[in-house]
Amino acid sequence: MTITITGKHIEVGDSLRDFIHQELERVVSHYMGGEFLEAHVTISKDHLSKEKFAFKTDISVHISRNFLACCHGQDEDAYRSATLALEKLETRIKKYKNRLNDRHRHRGTDHNPLPMQQYILQSDQEDTGQDTPVIVAEMAGEVSHLSVGEAVMRMDLADAPVIMFRNAANGQLNVVYKRSDGHIGWIDPSRQLA
Repeated sequence: MTITITGKHIEVGDSLRDFIHQELERVVSHYMGGEFLEAHVTISKDHLSKEKFAFKTDISVHISRNFLACCHGQDEDAYRSATLALEKLETRIKKYKNRLNDRHRHRGTDHNPLPMQQYILQSDQEDTGQDTPVIVAEMAGEVSHLSVGEAVMRMDLADAPVIMFRNAANGQLNVVYKRSDGHIGWIDPSRQLA
């Protein structure tokens, strides 16, 4: 169980570091029995205007090999920013605790997960104007066998916009994603529309 607390362009004092360390251990031990692989906490300072700034705390906790819970908090006070992020983490873990525990009991259901690669797409034929963004596939991970509900749970825990998975019901690659209207979208190419 490793907790890494770093500052991005700021120095994190011992008092804040101890506060985050104690609260993170409290949250995880209360809901997960202290079981997690590692946690990364990054504190940065975002400038809202010339005179105003806010501290942003990003927390990611690897609960197990395949589960990552991510959250962030932002406030003008560094301690309050960390507290907001920890409250979001606690809410997410609490919401999915039973599912996570059931998943731990049934370990080994990820039948031959597919590795995902990280790469940057570049082409001479594409528009290369200043407003054209670089296309980066940045999510390195595995494509696991999951039910749709488990995929939505992982997406919510990781605070990710999209998750690709192999559907446990039919073995096909599927995608769940957060829609702009706040609902969850599900792409299953094997389903036939009538």
